[in-house]
Amino acid sequence: MLIWYKIELNIFEGCDILSVEKESIISSLREVRSELERAKNLCNEMTDEGAIDYASYNLLAVKAKYSYLLEIAKKMDLTI
Repeated sequence: MLIWYKIELNIFEGCDILSVEKESIISSLREVRSELERAKNLCNEMTDEGAIDYASYNLLAVKAKYSYLLEIAKKMDLTI
């Protein structure tokens, strides 16, 4: 379904597929940056041992997500 959407954009709006993907990666990176900041704040605010574990795992997951998106952006030669 997503492929058809990109094709429709390409035909009707003059966008190429690569630019749509680049915009999506950039948008995702911006979202994950703010998610990373929230995860850091959550980790710093927790006092209960179970909550600290949750916040730590959440922070690790968000960092992995951010690293993955950065890797994709580097492969596409994107800069923000």
